[in-house]
Amino acid sequence: MKRRTARKGIPSVRNGVYRRSRAARGRVNSRFDRKNAVPVRTAGKDAARWRREGEMDGAAWRSAHPAGTVEALRSYAQRTWTEKACRHSAAGPGNLLRFSRYGAAYAEGIRRGSGLELHGELLPLRRSASAVLYAEGNESRLPSVLSELERLPLQEIVVVLGAGAERTLETLLSYPRVVAVHSPAGYVSPHAARAAGARLTGADAVLFADGAKPCSAKLLGALLVHADAGTDVVLSDRTTQEGAFNRRGAESWLREFLNVSLGRPDLRADAIGGVPFVLSRRAIDAIGTEALGIPARAQAAALVQGLRISVCGTVPGSGEREPASAGSGHIEAWRDCLSMRDARLGFPDSKRNRQAIGGEAHGEDGGRLARL
Repeated sequence: MKRRTARKGIPSVRNGVYRRSRAARGRVNSRFDRKNAVPVRTAGKDAARWRREGEMDGAAWRSAHPAGTVEALRSYAQRTWTEKACRHSAAGPGNLLRFSRYGAAYAEGIRRGSGLELHGELLPLRRSASAVLYAEGNESRLPSVLSELERLPLQEIVVVLGAGAERTLETLLSYPRVVAVHSPAGYVSPHAARAAGARLTGADAVLFADGAKPCSAKLLGALLVHADAGTDVVLSDRTTQEGAFNRRGAESWLREFLNVSLGRPDLRADAIGGVPFVLSRRAIDAIGTEALGIPARAQAAALVQGLRISVCGTVPGSGEREPASAGSGHIEAWRDCLSMRDARLGFPDSKRNRQAIGGEAHGEDGGRLARL
């Protein structure tokens, strides 16, 4: 039988297993994608196994709690699935994410065994999570956004409302996990509104979502799994959405330049502020909610302080439009960087001969400051 060989970067299938090319295996990349080696033929068998195990667990729970509610069942299923996932998979976001895809099969088994409807995604989250979104002027789309968020194991959903949102505030009263924040004065940008909402959360991870465009719970759950596995900043992939470099706008170029100059060219134009994204509690404390309201400052702070940042390549950015003043945020970001680092951000100047005009050859900091 003729063996299929993998072209550069393209996975091939052999013995039922995806195999990457040698070049792809040796390449270090912070973007999580579907190219990781995953069993193909055994996927159906594993799903059936977890479906059967879920059915047994659901029946046992129902027998012990004959008058149990759907919410109690959901809490039990989420807790049990987390324990099973952590016990059967190695540490790391890639392994946890691959294992978490069997959560749907386990949930189906729980439904069969208990006889109760179990809505939502089961995620192997060991720590608490909350969501924050801004909903000014998007009252008609808000229910569809919240319906996806309610499928996730979140302890609360903070909805920030701006001026003229009194009617929306009344609608939110019917959502038990929603915490509504209303500011009649409004906010200068969606980023500032979400930063205000983040101040109210105490969860270990915070999901920042788009209040105008719903994203599926499965994709949002992938971001939370990565954060729960130890990543401080998990970004969605908006670079791909923006297209080729020469077709992007100035804001995208500035984001990419910031990443490159601070040592993370692999992030391309992906940065904090492009919803959806997730920040750990450690990241929020390190960046500060004030800087979080200006995405460029938040991104610079995360990079300079060495936070663990990754891009979840399977989750596209929402395409939320940047406010007109977004470019000025990069000026503030550069000021922050220059105050935390030296005047050349650690890049030596070995090109110019300052002795020719009477200056020092290397300046005050060994070639980084130009003293003429």
